[in-house]
Amino acid sequence: MGDIRLPRLNATDEEYTLLEWLVGDGASVGAGTAVALVETSKAAHELVAEEAGTLWQRIHAPSTCRPGEVVATVARDDRPVQAQRNADPDPITITRPARQLMVEYGVAEETVRSIGKVVISRSDIEQLVAGQAGSAAVERVPVSAAQRRVARTVSASHREIPAAYSVVKVVADRLKQRLRDEAATVGFLGVPELVVKAIAARRKQFRLFFAHAVDDQTVTVRPGAHVGVTIDVGKGLYLPVVADADTRPLRDISADLLRFRLAAMRGDFTEADLTGSNIAFAIHTDADIVHAQPLIFPEHMCALSLASMQRELILLDDGSVTSSEYFHLGLAYDHRFVNGRSAVAFLHAVKADLESG
Repeated sequence: MGDIRLPRLNATDEEYTLLEWLVGDGASVGAGTAVALVETSKAAHELVAEEAGTLWQRIHAPSTCRPGEVVATVARDDRPVQAQRNADPDPITITRPARQLMVEYGVAEETVRSIGKVVISRSDIEQLVAGQAGSAAVERVPVSAAQRRVARTVSASHREIPAAYSVVKVVADRLKQRLRDEAATVGFLGVPELVVKAIAARRKQFRLFFAHAVDDQTVTVRPGAHVGVTIDVGKGLYLPVVADADTRPLRDISADLLRFRLAAMRGDFTEADLTGSNIAFAIHTDADIVHAQPLIFPEHMCALSLASMQRELILLDDGSVTSSEYFHLGLAYDHRFVNGRSAVAFLHAVKADLESG
């Protein structure tokens, strides 16, 4: 008999989500069989049985679990006593004072789960009761594990990085013509692909924009422009990486972004897809989005954002009127190391590349 424990899949997460079981409870498995799919903040991983036997699930899916936790047992006989399935789909710990207060106020455990914490203390129950008393109509909505990981990243960014932000207007007339010209040879091509290439092309000129802050006085810079691109299809926010975008052709960048969109829909990113970015690019091209300030991830110095294409009327010198297309390109930057003058110079350099066609 052998337990299947959840390994530590990356250095940053303290909890993961067991998304689904790939084999049924009580099913026969062979050594090396993938038995479950686990999601971290960076990728989805398969858990593998190390020996043959009958799989007995210890937790339900989906569930939040921690590194080292036993999630299943592989045995050669009937279900072991210690492998009885946990009936709790999302285990929490409620302290004794908290349970006493729950009994006093008639608070159900299902209601306590809506708090969204792993350990529930007396103060949590007090706040819950106070909120219920203040507004009986308030509904508490539990937050998914994936979104809690995003929340931790956002909090760390706002807590640790003194961010500044600038934005430029990019006229897209020549760029749109380039998209039409290159479509025949590159295949599917959009504005985001050209922006990724333009960002990467400026790495040598603006090396600090691709750096990592070690502390308030030190940064490290590694070779290459590795552009992390935000992908969100409603199943969580991901930041897959277009590696070496400064040296690879536009065709490869286009293929990467298409593959990332498909991976986001299927939920099958690999760890390699999501590791190693040194600058971020947030895509906000839904209709009517004219401005979007991106989050600076803790491992980055800068993050750019692309808003949707807009059209405007232009009055020419002869009094006639024509139309033109444009979009806003923003840059959020760590003000400890990048000043406004440098930020604007970087934006103007990328703008020039895009407007030249």
